[in-house]
Amino acid sequence: MRRHGYTLLELVLVLAVIVIVATLSMPAIDALLASNKVSAARDMVRTQWAEMRARALEEGRPYRFAVTENTGKFRVAPDDDAYWGGASHQDQDPEDTPLIIEGELPEGVLFTTSEAAFAGTELAPAPGPEWGLTIAVYLADGIARDDAEVYFGKAGQRALGLRLRGLTGAVTAIEPSKNNGEVPP
Repeated sequence: MRRHGYTLLELVLVLAVIVIVATLSMPAIDALLASNKVSAARDMVRTQWAEMRARALEEGRPYRFAVTENTGKFRVAPDDDAYWGGASHQDQDPEDTPLIIEGELPEGVLFTTSEAAFAGTELAPAPGPEWGLTIAVYLADGIARDDAEVYFGKAGQRALGLRLRGLTGAVTAIEPSKNNGEVPP
């Protein structure tokens, strides 16, 4: 006689095998997702720098990109103390509204100026003062004030970074674990 179904024991065994395989594969999936978050963070900041440079050229005023070190928080605003001291800007001309962005990297991804901050540590470094670390300033002519490097990562993961060349204003993606560190755009 033919059976037309499965027993409860057979269903429970198949479910147990699926749960075990899923449990064993989770660390690999988490590592893959963490790597994607770090890449997304680098792309996000690269985009902000391009927008910041374009606005500096368009408006004829310098723009600053600052972060709260060892967190994922960043801010873009004109490089003028009036925009960084917490003053209100409601009396400004609506035609001359500057670019002001306060953003955050994907969950768990941090900014730092040292790639070593992520290597082999399980705990994230302590946060710095809010907007206490100026990473880049684009001047009105589209060049950067100084050369700069910033790294993105999660504790225990490899870091990725961006390098800004002051004289040209060009931004390059860097992978510190590679030979010379630079990767094609």
